[in-house]
Amino acid sequence: MDLKDFIKKGVVLANLSANSKEDVFKALYGELYKRGKVKASFYKGLVNREAEFPTGLELNKYNVAIPHTDAEHVIDSCISVVTLKNPVTFQCMEDQNKSLAVRIVFMLAIGEAHSHIKMLQSLIMLIQNDEFLKKVLVAKDTDEIFKQVIEKL
Repeated sequence: MDLKDFIKKGVVLANLSANSKEDVFKALYGELYKRGKVKASFYKGLVNREAEFPTGLELNKYNVAIPHTDAEHVIDSCISVVTLKNPVTFQCMEDQNKSLAVRIVFMLAIGEAHSHIKMLQSLIMLIQNDEFLKKVLVAKDTDEIFKQVIEKL
């Protein structure tokens, strides 16, 4: 299964109103839990992992976050994509003391231990394209975000 298949199984949200990364996590967790993709422990797993291993990435023009947690919290692997109405602060993956304003989140819910590394590598290749990130960010709705992501894969 490739990146495209994981995104098709996930949740795509456009212009989510959130005041914190925890708000983003709650929204995604709620949608994934309703769809039977994650266990009840998923949200707490996300928060705990993010505190220990921040997932904000400082890129050329747009900052991105790629939160994820341990496989034990996942029922059916998928990747969710969210654009945020206003930036939310994530700590930088490379320097935990640095705060990043993030408006695009790719959340991994991968049920096989260590397979998230392959997904991260594919995702990193994708998000290094500023034009792609701009198209995702300006997309008006979930269908348009989904279309931009799938076309690029």
